[in-house]
Formats: sequence, structure tokens, C-alpha cells
Amino acid sequence: MILSRLLGSLALLAVALVLFVALRPLLPIDETRYLDVAWEMRLTGDLFHLTRNFELYTHKPPLLFWLINLVWQVTGVNEFAARLVAPGFAVASAVAMARLGRRLWPEDGATGARAVLVLAGFTVFLIYASATMFDTMLAFATILGMSLLWRIGEGAGGWRIWAGFGAVLALGVYAKGPVIFVHLMPVLLTMRFWAAAPPRVADAARGFGVAMGVGLALVALWLVPALVAGSAAYRQELLWTQSAARVAGGMAHDRPVWFLAALLPVILFPWCWSWRVWRGVAGEVKAGGPGRMLAIWAASGLVLFSLISGKQVHYLIPEFPAVALLMARALRVEGQGARGGSVAAILPVLIGIAALLFAAGVLPASGDLADLRPFWAVAVFGLLAIAIGIAGWRLPLVPGHAVIGIGLAAALHVLIATSGLYRAYDAGEIVARLQAAKAGGLAVAGMAYNAEFNFGARLDAPVAVLADADAIRSWSRAHPGGILFGPVARFPVEAAPEEQLRYNGLDYGFWPASAVTSPGSAPSG
Repeated sequence: MILSRLLGSLALLAVALVLFVALRPLLPIDETRYLDVAWEMRLTGDLFHLTRNFELYTHKPPLLFWLINLVWQVTGVNEFAARLVAPGFAVASAVAMARLGRRLWPEDGATGARAVLVLAGFTVFLIYASATMFDTMLAFATILGMSLLWRIGEGAGGWRIWAGFGAVLALGVYAKGPVIFVHLMPVLLTMRFWAAAPPRVADAARGFGVAMGVGLALVALWLVPALVAGSAAYRQELLWTQSAARVAGGMAHDRPVWFLAALLPVILFPWCWSWRVWRGVAGEVKAGGPGRMLAIWAASGLVLFSLISGKQVHYLIPEFPAVALLMARALRVEGQGARGGSVAAILPVLIGIAALLFAAGVLPASGDLADLRPFWAVAVFGLLAIAIGIAGWRLPLVPGHAVIGIGLAAALHVLIATSGLYRAYDAGEIVARLQAAKAGGLAVAGMAYNAEFNFGARLDAPVAVLADADAIRSWSRAHPGGILFGPVARFPVEAAPEEQLRYNGLDYGFWPASAVTSPGSAPSG
């Protein structure tokens, strides 16, 4: 019975993630960029030095790109197959989380299955877990690390356990970098507050030394060759800018300290909207032991990322399993026979009503909402959202919240697939245009190019990024058969583009090099 529930919850999570990948295009700029890095790794055969638009790319470690290329060894170069790698780690994380739940509460074998259903019911988790990003891999490493820390806290502190912890640290570094320490170290350092048999300080220090030695040795297998063959600027970027400098601020995603805390009602929707769930969670934390460890895991991630200057919602993906386990344990009591009527059902109903008013023309369709057409697609979404809210209200607490969380995420993806949102972020037309013209050379100007189209067009040479009018003039003369492209509003060319295509909120123009260098159509500026 317990096994069937667990397998059912895992299947539900896997099917939802595969469906979401199929229903939306590759999203700029992250997903498009990461698939380009994997594509260029395949072209160059260099497993140590990542490139984006054929220039060194130090922003991320290599594991995701290695795995995508490993998948391509079986499937050939295929976008859909590549996009299943990160969601696959979301499912693997759910499996690891269920095993951790059985270890934390061996007397409650159903905790794992409940935790998987809770995890699958977080709308935000589903959205990010279906994306080609690094956080599900990091979550998997974090769960493995927590499992080992629990064993150490039970008194199993042999060198093999610590060596395994070092291997987990290395896995986290390969997945997303040194940020794995942010997720694991607070639980390690607070072991005396939650562990039944914490090791002595001296023993823990020796064990951690073993872990660091193993971790560094494993990371060195990639890092040393990469650094030796790289330039001084590459080493500076890889070792400092992409780690410590992000903490200090001044890079991307700088946000105020309250940003993540303010979004918690959305991040943890719908489960956190139930006071009965929180009442059970408070009881688990007060009881100490597993509940306290999970609370430290979840809360420390929130606090530390709030203090770090650069922050995004998806940085908290590795903390979702801790919250899911706490809530799953709480639901063993609070969820038994609990009736529906959750306040979380109000949100999809309100969203649905707003969508119907928009489809009826009561709310204006302008600005960022202009792509929400045809109106029948918006109306279908509105009806689905209302139905989800009503079902969630009428069902018992656990299935009701799962229906709300999973259903709302599914309805959003159906809206993307059936409305203009899909075409707005689908690079297919631009990719086809560039692919047909790549033999003569390609150049872009008027934008910060993040290799959005390199993978789709299967480019085997870089797109020249031109900074000013002189560079455009020089490149056009050197590539008379080439094509220039970029946002029409920002492109420094007087001549009208030969063609315009819209993508990601911008109107892209395409100019033959001969049109740029012809009389009367020279670059402006």
C-alpha cells in the first residue's frame, strides 16, 4: 500500500514535468544559453572549458552540460531529450527525499509517499523543476548530504561516511558551484541542537577534514586542467567573480533583503496557506530531532540567501524537500480526515475570474498582456482555474492542496501552449532565418547577445557581436554575403530591415550586409 502510493506520487511528478516541458518553448535567456553551451561542448569536444557563442563561459560548472552530451550520445542532438535532464533530477530528488523520510521516521513508512505528493504540489517547484537549470541537481546533492549528516548525528561517524559527505560536496560543486556549502554547512554546524549522538568537536573536525580532502580531490579532476589551460582572466573569473563577488553584490539579481521572505506565500503555495499544516509543522519542530534538523535546513537557506546580495526564487529549490518532509510528517495527524475548505482555493478562483474578465474585454489587453490571445485560450484557462479552485475547496486537505498546486501549474502551461505566449518565446522563425544564412556569416548589434539562437540554428561558428557603427561597417564589407540582426529600435542602421520577426518582447530586424554598405543606408552614429 505504501509502496503503491509512493510510486503513484513519483509517477504523477514525472508525468507533470514531462508534460510541462512539452507544452512550452525553450525559454530565453537561461535555457537557450545552457543548451548552446552543451551544443558547443559537443562541437569542440572540450569537456573542461565551457564556451558560449564560442567564447569562454565561466558562470557555471560543467555537470549539466556533461549530462546533456551524455544523453545526446544515445538520442542524437535533440532539444526535448536535453530538456529532460534537469527534470530527471527533480524526480531523483523526490526518490532521495522519500528515502530520507524513512530514515528520519522509520516508524512512519508513509512519510516518504506523502512528502513526494507535497513536493509535487508546490506550484513554484513544478515550474522551476521543469526548466533546464542547475537547481534540481543541487537539490539532489543536498538531500544526499543531509542523509549522511543524519547518520553522523546518530553516531555513525566513520571515515567512510565522511568520505561520502565529501563526494556529495563535490557533486554539489559540479552541479552549481560552492553554493552547496550554503545548503549543508548550517545543519552540520548546528548538529548539537538536533542530533541524538553528535560527534565530539575534535572527531567532527577530523571527519570534515576527510570530507574536504575527498571533495577537493574530486573537483580537482575538472578544475585543475581547466585552470592550467586557461588564462589569468579566466582563472580570476572562475575562482572569484562567479562565487565571492556574487555574495558581495554588484552582479546580476541584486535584490533587497526582504525579497524572498515577502514571496514565501507564493513560493510555498498552496500548502503554506493552511493553518492546520503549520500547526503540525510547529509540533514537529518543537519535538526536536528530525523536525528540528529539517527546520534548520529550510530556515538557514532562506536566511542566508536573503543576506546574500544576488538572489532568485529558484535558489531555494534545495530547501523544498525539507519543507515537504516537515509538512508530510505534520499531515500524518493534521491531514487525517481533515475536510477541505482551504483558503488556498481562493487564489485559482480569483485568477480564473480575472482571466474571464480579460477574455471578455473588461480588462485591457495591452503591454505585456498583448500576447494573451486568442481570447478563447484565456477563457479556457480561466474556467480551468476556477474548476481547480472549486475542486481543491471540496476535496479533503491533502488531495485538495495537491489538486490546487499541480492543477494551477498545468493550467498555466496549457495557457502557454494555446495562446500567443508560446509564439512570443518560440525562436523557431528566427532560428530558421539564421540557419539559412549562416554560411555567409552572422552578426548581431544593439543588444547583449546571450547565444539565444546558436543551439536552435545549430551554429558552428560564433555570431559576431558588433558594438558600434564602425564595427558594423567593417564587418559588412568583410562579409558581403552575411546577415546582420538585432532589435529594430536599437539597431544603428538607417535602412529599413529586409524582414522583421518578434521574439521575447522585441522586434528583431534582419539586414543583408550589402544593404548596410550600399549608398544611403550606412550605419548611423
